Amino acid sequence: MVKRRKEDEIVGVLEFEGKTAEDPEVVGWLAEHKASNGGKLRLSLGSKGVRVAFSKAADMAAWQARQSGKGPRGPRS
Repeated sequence: MVKRRKEDEIVGVLEFEGKTAEDPEVVGWLAEHKASNGGKLRLSLGSKGVRVAFSKAADMAAWQARQSGKGPRGPRS
């Protein structure tokens, strides 16, 4: 029998230039996100900073609005 893993669809990805996953600001954003709605986020290392992948469009919109002036690299699909 073959076991199948459930794969969540990725709505979009934001890359934050100059940030790492251990950056206190990013850790704070993740804690705030988890406390508010508990949606799934995936972190990875991008070419210029940390990448955050979203499984909900509402989560991505909230992060874009929060960081519109603080330098996310932009949405990726």
